Amino acid sequence: MATIAKRQRLHEYIDIANNHDIDDLLTYVENSMKPVEAPYNKWDDPEFVAEMEARVKALEDGTDKGRTWEEVKERARLAIKAKSAK
Repeated sequence: MATIAKRQRLHEYIDIANNHDIDDLLTYVENSMKPVEAPYNKWDDPEFVAEMEARVKALEDGTDKGRTWEEVKERARLAIKAKSAK
């Protein structure tokens, strides 16, 4: 279908659409015309990077002893058990 025919068809739809349909069409058109935003990349976020660097430093200098994988799993098991007991 040629562009001119498509435009005419759109105009026909607009002419017969009720108020609700006009609102929906306008919202759809406006949303489709917005530029696509790049997905959030945490490594481009200076606040996130600073937090990660602070955590690594705390682990390396011994300020934070960290947790073993077994400790993490046990804490998760206990949290699930406590939540399901409620």
